[in-house]
Amino acid sequence: MKNKILLILIIFMVILVAITYALYNYRIGMQETQRTNNEYKSYYQKKMLGTELVSIINKTEDTNAKNNIEKDSEGLYIDNGENSIKVYVKLIYKEDYTTVEIEKILNNGIEKFINSYSTADFECTEITYHEKNGNVKSLIFTEIED
Repeated sequence: MKNKILLILIIFMVILVAITYALYNYRIGMQETQRTNNEYKSYYQKKMLGTELVSIINKTEDTNAKNNIEKDSEGLYIDNGENSIKVYVKLIYKEDYTTVEIEKILNNGIEKFINSYSTADFECTEITYHEKNGNVKSLIFTEIED
């Protein structure tokens, strides 16, 4: 009888520990998601120099690499519907704008972008979110004319 009660208590404790661990991991993940979302939200409609945009580009590249986001044949990140982040930069080109993905900027060399746009002004004009979980999905930074 004592063995059965002890066995039931041990099983109950193991289940309790497993549930506590799962809830802890879920909560840590939610805090990380919220921190990332808040950081990207802070860029919305904020004027910044090209050098700050380069920092955002590098941060986004690191985040996508950490999340193991796959790339297509052109080297562009594929939207996975969960935690992929796309960043687009709208650059002034012949009295209009041309949109460039950050992966193309990185593939061509970030130094070229820094040399050309380090003192240019940019503004985050749009943020979209994944429908499934509310994580940041994409951002659009637009070059501002002086």
